[in-house]
Order: sequence, then structure tokens, then C-alpha cells
Amino acid sequence: MSEDVARLVEISIRDLHGIDSRAGAAAVAREVVRLNMAVRDLARPVLHFSDQPADFAAALLRHADPANA
Repeated sequence: MSEDVARLVEISIRDLHGIDSRAGAAAVAREVVRLNMAVRDLARPVLHFSDQPADFAAALLRHADPANA
């Protein structure tokens, strides 16, 4: 994780949300990076970088769990 991500998270927490982070900006930044990587890994076989924004919704529908219908 880069220091830039932690710095941006710190600015976001302080300036945009107006709260003090109990976990600290570095911990929040690590979790943001971890979640981004997890989503990217799951989406990679389903979505292509050249897909249009509407393709995301279509992919969600195609791969939806029927138990959640």
C-alpha cells in the first residue's frame, strides 16, 4: 500500500466526512486496497476492461444467485 493512498484516505476521513478515524488512516487504506483487489479478482473473469458501464448491471443479472430472486 502506498503512502499516497493512506494520505488520501486521511484527507477523506477528515475533510469530507468530518470525523476522526478510530482505526487510523493507514488501516482504513489497507482495507480499501484489500477490498478493491478482492472485487477486481472476482470481476476479472466476468467483465472486460473495454466493457461499457451498462455491461456491469447486465453481468450482475447474468450471474445472480436464483436463491436471491
